[in-house]
Amino acid sequence: MKRYSQMDGLRAVAAAAVVMIHVTAGAQGWLAVSCNQLARFSVPLFLVLSGFGHAAGSREGDTWWPVCRRRLGRVLPAYLIWSVVYLLVDAAFGKPHPQPVRDLLTGNAYMHLYYVFILIQFVLLSLLLQRAVERFPAVTLCIAGTVSLLLQGVLCLQALGRVKLPAFPVPMVLWFAPWLLFYVGGLWLGKHPAQGVPSVRRLLGLAALWGASAALVLLTAKRFPAVRSLSLRPDLTLYVFASWLLLWALCSLLRDMPRPVRAVSRLSFGLYLAHPLVMRLWLEWTTRQAQVIYLKFWQLWLLAFAGGLLISFLLSKLPFGSLLGGAAPRKTNRQTEG
Repeated sequence: MKRYSQMDGLRAVAAAAVVMIHVTAGAQGWLAVSCNQLARFSVPLFLVLSGFGHAAGSREGDTWWPVCRRRLGRVLPAYLIWSVVYLLVDAAFGKPHPQPVRDLLTGNAYMHLYYVFILIQFVLLSLLLQRAVERFPAVTLCIAGTVSLLLQGVLCLQALGRVKLPAFPVPMVLWFAPWLLFYVGGLWLGKHPAQGVPSVRRLLGLAALWGASAALVLLTAKRFPAVRSLSLRPDLTLYVFASWLLLWALCSLLRDMPRPVRAVSRLSFGLYLAHPLVMRLWLEWTTRQAQVIYLKFWQLWLLAFAGGLLISFLLSKLPFGSLLGGAAPRKTNRQTEG
């Protein structure tokens, strides 16, 4: 199986950006709002990376159950264990969930676990979607794009108060369908990875595309504050793929990623799972002091990022740490499996 060093770079950047989203959530200053909005490529990009890895790591003759068992073995135990941890943390700090079992099963145990819940849905559908991309790539991409953009538009209208959706047992934002284009796009990219060192002309073109899409994201956030908390918007979808193309091209300039980048990439899943715990414990501790300690958002980002990395590193040293989100042992770690 071919190893793509660009995956390390993209995964590390996406992990750092996820922390930025949570650190700047609810921020009022325009600098923090801009950082929050420009970091929102991260969760969809993780789905693109997962689709890419699943396509690049697929084997001829794969069948549904072995594929799902292999891929779910990496994410499902960690999801369930960390969901229980966050439910207990909320209960310990006086905010127990009224329906903990439902929240455990639907990605609502804590603010960030919805992504893993969505990823599990795509794992269950992965082989079917892979076959569709292999046999009917253009049609599958068009259907995925139409479904995703349509539902993203509905979610935007809901946030703006223009439509009122029924009270679904699982909110639409947790369905796989609005995210479909990201995973299917990753599957397609996994079968058609860009090769070679990009030219200066290509880099400038990608930088211009990224800049235009980033400007659109900021403009949307400024004109429609109600949609700032969404990671599913048509303008963000363009921004996600522009970010992928630019980051992939920039990473292609290096023969291999620096060791710190590779380390963050290996620990990115554990970092994703653990960093909100660091933030929660810090905020609970400091608000109980005689004099509350306020950190600037970049200081809180450093605290959450470093703390999450440390927890992920320590989990990786445990005998079964990969079941808790730690990095798999190097001899069995699959570079391309998201």
